[in-house]
Amino acid sequence: MTPSLASYVVGTAAIAAVVAAVWLGSYWLRRWIVPEFSGALARLAELTIGFALLIVALQLVGSLGLLDLVWITVGCIVVALIAAGLGYRFAPRDVEEIAAPKVPTWAILVALGVASWAVAEWSFPAQLSLDQGMFGGDTTWYHMPAAARFIQEGSIIPLHFTDALRLAVWFYPQSSELMHGALIGLMDSDWLSPLFNMLCLGIALLGSWCVGRPYGVGPATLVGSAILLSGGVMIETQPGEGRNDIMAFAFLIAFAAFLINGHQRRAPKSGAVDEKPDPDAPLLDKGPLAIAGIAAGIAISVKVSMLAPVGIVFLGMILVSGRARWWVTTLWLGIPMLLVGGYWYVRAMLYTGGNPVPAISWGPLKLPQPDQMPLDPRPRFSVAHYLGDLDVHRYWFFPRLDDAFGILFPLILIMLAVTAVYLVVKARNKVIRVIAAAAIVTAVVYVFTPLTAAGQEGTPSGFFTNTRYLLPGLLLAMTLLPIARPLRAPENRARTVLIFLTIVYAITVLTSPKWYPSFVPGAVFLTLAIVWAPVGLSWLKEHGRAPTSVIVASVAAIAVIAAVWGRGEEVGYANKHYAKARSTLFLQEGGPQKAFEFTRDLKDKRIAIAGSGQMFFGQYGFYGIDLSNHVQYIGQEGDNGTYRLIGKCENFIRKINEGDYDYIITSEFTQDSPDSPFRYPIRAWIKDNPAVTEVVAEPDITPQPDYVYEINGPLDPASCENLDPEALDAPPSAEDSG
Repeated sequence: MTPSLASYVVGTAAIAAVVAAVWLGSYWLRRWIVPEFSGALARLAELTIGFALLIVALQLVGSLGLLDLVWITVGCIVVALIAAGLGYRFAPRDVEEIAAPKVPTWAILVALGVASWAVAEWSFPAQLSLDQGMFGGDTTWYHMPAAARFIQEGSIIPLHFTDALRLAVWFYPQSSELMHGALIGLMDSDWLSPLFNMLCLGIALLGSWCVGRPYGVGPATLVGSAILLSGGVMIETQPGEGRNDIMAFAFLIAFAAFLINGHQRRAPKSGAVDEKPDPDAPLLDKGPLAIAGIAAGIAISVKVSMLAPVGIVFLGMILVSGRARWWVTTLWLGIPMLLVGGYWYVRAMLYTGGNPVPAISWGPLKLPQPDQMPLDPRPRFSVAHYLGDLDVHRYWFFPRLDDAFGILFPLILIMLAVTAVYLVVKARNKVIRVIAAAAIVTAVVYVFTPLTAAGQEGTPSGFFTNTRYLLPGLLLAMTLLPIARPLRAPENRARTVLIFLTIVYAITVLTSPKWYPSFVPGAVFLTLAIVWAPVGLSWLKEHGRAPTSVIVASVAAIAVIAAVWGRGEEVGYANKHYAKARSTLFLQEGGPQKAFEFTRDLKDKRIAIAGSGQMFFGQYGFYGIDLSNHVQYIGQEGDNGTYRLIGKCENFIRKINEGDYDYIITSEFTQDSPDSPFRYPIRAWIKDNPAVTEVVAEPDITPQPDYVYEINGPLDPASCENLDPEALDAPPSAEDSG
């Protein structure tokens, strides 16, 4: 089941060719759009454009049903070369770059140390996933199944129905899943997926530096964001997983960085950014608006929760730009954002008949939505539901906030709230006021968002993991904190702030995960590739200490080491991940362990799954080592992208026959609770059918027994007539989908 050496060589060569073309395209587009950007800010712009080129290229290829090794490679290279040609043709040749204010060497070293620690800290969970597989609930529920299905079908047009829950996750933006899918298509394996978020972390740290760059406080803004990015909730959910929060956060921060730097583009070379610019000059020129729009587009193409901060900043920028510039700001910020980020929302509109975000209730607009059953992973409570419940605060919120952000969480939250309010009221820079307002609004939206305190009444067990939805507002506020005038002037005060934030970071990382000695070499290499080499080579180039040939040779050497080392990781991943000793990690409360072991080595099989959450939350494990198994949760499609449980035995049997499946894996019932009106006895409907043979049984597993049946031919719906009447259907329900 291990991918061949030939496929590894071809895939590695394809990735190298794509990266080279995308670098060329992003470099010249950046030279055209924002030629005045320099140093770290220019590199951030190029990374942003590079991601946008990849997303657009993959969307084009996927829309044509051509997602495979050849067309992914060709499509990405062609789009990148077209971008390079346009950029080269129109890039101005006489623009003077704006240099950043000087930063003390000691401050740079502090930031470098914090960034190195953050990357190393993330690398341990990432390498653990390379050993055992990705087991995060959202990863195995819908992120990676969507990525695998994109490659199996070669298309991103069809909806992949993963379950019958109210959430309708198949309408979530899926640019991150598309990137994972492309890596699978190129490498014939998902072994790179546990490492993908490491790259996004590097972009987030670079973007954080650039937020403070025009004010000479880049080290402090980087350290501030690292406090949150190294918090327990991020370490628990992001490194080594298919979850996409860090990718969205990275480009949200980049969005803010481009707006702030674009506004300060007129700063004199002395770095005296507090000098008043020309009052007749526009708030932002077209170039910075466009690059900010690209970053915003990437963010909203990854997570629907980015619509709140991005939308507030977008509207705020229009309002503060002045009546004479309203349309300029709207078009130059909005069009790139829609081109890069609008695909998934247009796709949703086509399926629903006009609703770009089916997961949101639009109130009086009455936009069409999927008619999902009222089923949730946990009961839908928001943080606002418990605002007056001191017991929940004491026994749930405060301990989980400690887990999520460290023991200094009260200081962090109060400090950021005060910072955001202060900047909205007192900041002279209109752009900063807008971003601070977005941080506040995003935090308020979080408080009232369903599922932020999900769980049984009085026991919000989902609160910890969903503090991720508070992080966009916190990250915006944290990167703005060192910019606040009382905290950066005079210079000794800025120095104190950096030292203070570094101490807070040091205390926060006491919650670091276990550092395994065998992973130290990998941590060193990843830190070298993501932090030390980019910073060191950039410094050498900027100061003329090394010729271009040496820099190119250094990059090539790192790439060669990565390629050679990577083959060993790929083989080890294929042999070890989702193996028998690790299958218990799929579901913390039990689940189909023997079923995972049985399907691990299956190849090119069609597998139906049905039952409660233990089936669909861990479904990625059924795809097999080579991801060739077609896995589908059994349900009934409806209008507007609806997917519901099937409540009748005969209809359930017919749906299995329609799918021409080789196996079906079920629990006893579709719901764990005996009181649920949607507790359909699906195992009873098929277990005695002559067309199936039981091959795996786990009668003692929790929360429900589970079974694997081999399907030997079409199932006879007439067999339902011989069942015990109590096994035919669940309790009567007005919601029964028939």
